[in-house]
Amino acid sequence: MSLDVPPEIHEMIPAERRARIVELLEERRAVRVSVLSETLGVSEMTIRRDLEQLEQAGLLSRMHGGAILKRRMLEEPLYATNVRAHSEEKRRIAKAAAECIMPGETVFLSSGTTAAQVLSHVDPQLKARIVTHNVGALSTAQHSALDVVLLGGSYRSRSNTLEGPLAIEAVTTFHASRFILGADGVSLEEGVTTPSIGLAGVERAMVRQTRGEIMALADASKFGVIGDVAICTLDKIDKIIVDDAVDKDVRDEIERLGIKQVVV
Repeated sequence: MSLDVPPEIHEMIPAERRARIVELLEERRAVRVSVLSETLGVSEMTIRRDLEQLEQAGLLSRMHGGAILKRRMLEEPLYATNVRAHSEEKRRIAKAAAECIMPGETVFLSSGTTAAQVLSHVDPQLKARIVTHNVGALSTAQHSALDVVLLGGSYRSRSNTLEGPLAIEAVTTFHASRFILGADGVSLEEGVTTPSIGLAGVERAMVRQTRGEIMALADASKFGVIGDVAICTLDKIDKIIVDDAVDKDVRDEIERLGIKQVVV
């Protein structure tokens, strides 16, 4: 007589198990080996082999004790649309970044809606120079004492930025003591990336011309997202400001890499 096996203890074939791992990562973005082992009822060694195969397939990145989902970004989101996404998290991150700007500094400010908000949180009496290609940042600096230098170049409406050879050449005339870098995507393996070649060219020049701290801004939605164009690897980042929705395992991995973190 055959026994009915309850579905919850039915042993999955490897392909089913790996598909379930991807589903769990899509739900949580990051997950530990121990949690997957317990959830799926197999050994941690089996889970590690599954993660290795899924990583080779380009679906995830392994990290110490777990994995994070990989998501490709083919084109940066529309600036006007992105302003409304994760607005409270971005506000907290931008406020923390603004508090890092010191009197008399020259600061590079990147593209992005989080970076654009930074200047609205600066002390109105603070005198510092902000060099940026982020057109959206201009309106937030109207009531400040900041000296805002807008780089020249070609206007890209999708990202609300200026880019191209003129912008890159203008960057090389400055040496900044700080770079505030808003991220389209952050990967533990591939660093800070974007889908835009023109945007990346300007921000790579900013990385080269920074003589002090490079600070990345990233809410939880940016982790595991990968654009096809690299801005910099994580070893170039000195500090990262994140919101408290970023998975603790991801934050632990960032700490293990030696990057200072501010969680807001």
